[in-house]
Amino acid sequence: MSGGAPRFAAFLAAAALLAAALSACGGGDDSTSSGSNATTSRGDEPKATARGNDSPARSGGEGSAKPKGAGGSGPDVNAPPLRVSGGGSAQFRAKGGDNSIQNFGEEADESELELAAEALHGFFVARAEEDWAGACSFLSATMRRQLEQLASRLKGTDGKDCASVLHAFTAPLPSSVRRESTVVDAGSLRDDGEQAFLIYRGADKTVYAMPMKEEDGAWKVGLLSATPLG
Repeated sequence: MSGGAPRFAAFLAAAALLAAALSACGGGDDSTSSGSNATTSRGDEPKATARGNDSPARSGGEGSAKPKGAGGSGPDVNAPPLRVSGGGSAQFRAKGGDNSIQNFGEEADESELELAAEALHGFFVARAEEDWAGACSFLSATMRRQLEQLASRLKGTDGKDCASVLHAFTAPLPSSVRRESTVVDAGSLRDDGEQAFLIYRGADKTVYAMPMKEEDGAWKVGLLSATPLG
């Protein structure tokens, strides 16, 4: 794998420790704030891929405010549209800093960035609207298994599926926070085969990275919350 190791290893550790952390705190996962207005300066040249390009072009534009898979019986958060400003990972590199995520793999092409961003935005919107089954549909198989394994070790949740466990461990949030948690402006997808990192700006203008996994030609979300880069 390309790029430095520190932040990449931290993401792997976060995934491995998920069950222990949730068990220790008794539940509760705050939705990650995510946002818009990423710079549009060009970074690395994108890598051509063989995956599909069936989504509408959104470079610097807006996507659906209610992505496919979201919209259960929970609250309508009036989620902002997805933005995919692009520009590559160069805009997110810190001089003299840990750029292991920004340098991971290669820069994916625009269509792949859009597809990964749609998956991440869909997950955030579904979770904010308490569409637990919809949210789980955007998670990687590994993440779903971790949630289900957690359920098997906790009293009263044995045998429950991903949706039930995600519901049980998601803390109630004010409507304003729910809406902020769905804002995504995607700037870069660093791709290394089936593994990737989506880098985007949050509602508070903080830059975040979310591990993504390709499964059966579709991008899936690798963790419940993104990590700030900075």
